Amino acid sequence: MPPRHEGREEVRAGYRAAWSASPAQPQDIRDVVVHDSTDPEVITVEQVVTGTVTTTGQPFSLPGLIAIRVRDGQIVHVRDYMDGLGVAHAMNRLAAVVASLSDRH
Repeated sequence: MPPRHEGREEVRAGYRAAWSASPAQPQDIRDVVVHDSTDPEVITVEQVVTGTVTTTGQPFSLPGLIAIRVRDGQIVHVRDYMDGLGVAHAMNRLAAVVASLSDRH
């Protein structure tokens, strides 16, 4: 993943590439909540992405948060956060992540 996407099509292509490279295939975005902000340029959104892990057939449900800065009708900055441990669990990699973290101490 490049450190930065510029323009609408690069952002779309970046999200498509990230999800396409993963066996976790999203099927729906649920429980969308938009939060008020004291900054008129900032939009904060909570959501839950649901789908299926193609390698196991297991469903997943991953909460996330997106902070978007909009200026003059254009998105100028995005931060996209997802439950990393939930991703590891959905991909059946949680034990490996925990072991990796334990090995560091």
